[in-house]
Amino acid sequence: MNSRHPDSTRRTFLKEAAAVPLLWAVDGSFEHVRAESVSAEQVLPGLQILRNSVNSALLERNGKTLLIDSGELDAAGDRVIDWALFTHHHRDQCSSVSRLVRKGTKVAVPVRERRFFDEADRFWDSADSILDHRYDFRPHLFTLRDSVPVARALQGGDVHEWEGLKFRVLDTPGHTDGSVTYLVEVDGRRVAFIGDLIAAPGQMWEIYSLQKRFPGMRGDYWGFGGAIEEVKSSLDRILEQKPDLLIPSHGIVMSDPLSAVNRLKQNLDALMENYLTTAAWRIYFDGIYPKNKPPMLPPLPTVAYPSWIRHIASTTKAIVAEDKSVFISDCGHPKAIEELSRLQAAGEIGAVEGIWITHYHDDHTQMVNEAKRRFGAKVYVQREMLDIIENPLAYQMPCLFPESIRVEHPMEHGQTINWKNFKLTAYYFPGQTLYHDGLLAEKDGQKVFFTGDSFANWGVDDYCSQNRCFTGRDTGYEKCFQILLDTRPDILMAAHWGPLPVSPEYLRKSMDLFREREKICDRLFPHKNGNFGSDPCWIRAYPYRQTVFPGSLVEIEARVMNHSADPMKAQIALNLPEGWKSDGMAGEAQIPARTEGRVRFRATAPSLPDRRRHVLGLLAVIDGKSVGEFAEAIVNFLGRVPT
Repeated sequence: MNSRHPDSTRRTFLKEAAAVPLLWAVDGSFEHVRAESVSAEQVLPGLQILRNSVNSALLERNGKTLLIDSGELDAAGDRVIDWALFTHHHRDQCSSVSRLVRKGTKVAVPVRERRFFDEADRFWDSADSILDHRYDFRPHLFTLRDSVPVARALQGGDVHEWEGLKFRVLDTPGHTDGSVTYLVEVDGRRVAFIGDLIAAPGQMWEIYSLQKRFPGMRGDYWGFGGAIEEVKSSLDRILEQKPDLLIPSHGIVMSDPLSAVNRLKQNLDALMENYLTTAAWRIYFDGIYPKNKPPMLPPLPTVAYPSWIRHIASTTKAIVAEDKSVFISDCGHPKAIEELSRLQAAGEIGAVEGIWITHYHDDHTQMVNEAKRRFGAKVYVQREMLDIIENPLAYQMPCLFPESIRVEHPMEHGQTINWKNFKLTAYYFPGQTLYHDGLLAEKDGQKVFFTGDSFANWGVDDYCSQNRCFTGRDTGYEKCFQILLDTRPDILMAAHWGPLPVSPEYLRKSMDLFREREKICDRLFPHKNGNFGSDPCWIRAYPYRQTVFPGSLVEIEARVMNHSADPMKAQIALNLPEGWKSDGMAGEAQIPARTEGRVRFRATAPSLPDRRRHVLGLLAVIDGKSVGEFAEAIVNFLGRVPT
């Protein structure tokens, strides 16, 4: 992996990104985008598509210009944009809207998403309530960093008239809850601007924005693909209007809407049928949508706890040694502390010597520091888990417990320790979440594998795309299946379920299903690897949150995951709020296949910030193609700043 600290200016960065050359001001804001440098497609007379981070539709009438979805465009050359209409609030759709407004553009947005435009500052000021202990994902954090004035909020049934054109508004939720479609007749053709409902025949741009609870669920966390039926219904609503052309935010112009939509439905149905065959939420959310589910693998015969493992409370299990000392797995509920204290007082257990953390989720970690204080226990995790446990605020992940936990004993993949005549082996076990490990405990010829939340009887817990669950060889659940096939445990010890049976036959069948899923995702997403369409953090800022004094030097890394089998060139620019300074605001990394690359930035915060919280943006050009301001970082200020 090659990376360098950026010494070049943003102007140099954007010259290097030849496919999408952009010009930057010294303070990090855009000056303009030269129209001749943006890929353009003349769709109809008076209708042009400008391809930047999204497809921006440019309509010209009577010397005036209307824009639908701006992406990273500024004023599209020397044109003055009269109106900018937005299909939804995601930042890749509208990140240049502030610059448009400064030049006099009037903005129209979906009524259900107005607050993400004109109250974006308030949204970010209260973002901790979303980031910590997060089980809901709508709205997504992929929204504007700063507020902009809204001239008109539109909803289904409205008509936006402009220079003789009538833009009919359809409510088309799915990609976001408030997404809309604009229908307009241009040169005798009925054109539908559909946002991100579909990208190409049979394809959509990404699926993680469709994470939404099914009816009967208590949160979005369990709802992988929960908005798919809304997407399909919205596309049907569009087809009822008999459009001649579908123009998506990402992807290609489609001239056969019915065929394009039907192919997408087929791929989505295939994905969900595959997914629901192993989805463990079906075991504990019985009787909810979808009603016609494919059959799961039948449950295996139940098994009992080994004599040397004891259930404590909630997610906490204890390995009990002959001298009554214990080594526990996870500690997320106050009842675990109460029960350990009671057992000690009753003489049933001795010292609590170790704590193994299976993954970072709050229901597994929230009481670990209390257990350390109360019992003097030392924490053990596998190496890939170390940083998110010690530096949770550096991450933007679901179910995040925001308190740092010091790890005394990080362990490498496959490393074994001996504890009280037990053989304990650590494994990187990225099943339910990318940040997950497993522990194989052996005693007297019996093998028990602590799987955290990755398995049930019989299904797997990959129901949250925000957990970064990858498909492919030697990653995600395929890696977990192979580890279990290689280690051959007698019992799986699930944090919530307790002892579970395990079958090599079921593991192989599950692996076959995941390999088929990988093929479906490669058909469904128009990317070099399907994981780009299912990973919301393939570009991320590290640390995600940090707290500094005004005027401090701030360091941020852009971390870019290359899911593909080919090397990838990532060019990253740091987009700074007003008042920040940096000598180098752009850099690049040549990232090998299936590797995460890094680009480092340093910037100086304003000495007199106007707010207690600033949000910084990371704009990316990948292999010459802009993906816009994909990621953000939060900086909080200490000291006297406005409240």
